[in-house]
Amino acid sequence: MLHRSSDVVAISILMLIAIATPCMALKPYPHPLAGICEELVPPRASQALADIPDPGRKLLALRIYLRTGSRLVQRWSWTDEEIKAFQASAEQQALLKEVAAVSAHFAQANPGFQIYVNAAVRSLDVQIRNWNSNESVGIAADEILSRWKDEFGPDVQAWVGLDPKKARNWLNGFEGAKRAAIAAPGLSFHGQARAIDFQVTQNGAMIAGTSSKDVEHDWRTPKWDVKLKESILAAGPSFRGPLTSPDEPWHYEYDPGNRTAVK
Repeated sequence: MLHRSSDVVAISILMLIAIATPCMALKPYPHPLAGICEELVPPRASQALADIPDPGRKLLALRIYLRTGSRLVQRWSWTDEEIKAFQASAEQQALLKEVAAVSAHFAQANPGFQIYVNAAVRSLDVQIRNWNSNESVGIAADEILSRWKDEFGPDVQAWVGLDPKKARNWLNGFEGAKRAAIAAPGLSFHGQARAIDFQVTQNGAMIAGTSSKDVEHDWRTPKWDVKLKESILAAGPSFRGPLTSPDEPWHYEYDPGNRTAVK
């Protein structure tokens, strides 16, 4: 009986090991880029990079963060608490008042057409979702990832133990032919209520929106870029723009302190 009891105990232990082993094998290991990101950028930026699963998009954002340098912290998008503090503040009311003045001037100068504006602060979560799905980001990400693999190896495991300083130097020196049409997560001026996208509607339908592919057809040919600029100059003294690189005739930076806008 004692031998049988020992056998039962031994079998039970073996069964527990067999059950636990697959779970242990499936435990995720940190991506080799995670440590590099943590080493090279401040915690907020590192946390944003952790929410970018695609390695090419992650590298592209990391390169932009490195090139932003000491301005990164100052430019970083507001937290949820900071956004809430801005809402219904005197600063927000001043922004909305100026947007309304531009919209009124545009409607009067262009009968039958209106300005549509989403003046909400663009949260970091929204910026990350946009970065993870934007087509132009994907194209630029494929380019930088391909060049990265040429330099450091095509297999992810080859990146294990890569010196962060070597990665930083390579990223700072990388010059790609492709460019993302949106700001890297955390660096959009929309994240601090310092940018507004003005769009043109007619009878509730969007006729000139924020598609980079349709700039020539929707903005330049009907001259909405010129007409919007006229209304900005007439009624929006705190707006600077439009953004020229990338080409976004709808995008104006809001500068209530009359500071020189960063292009």
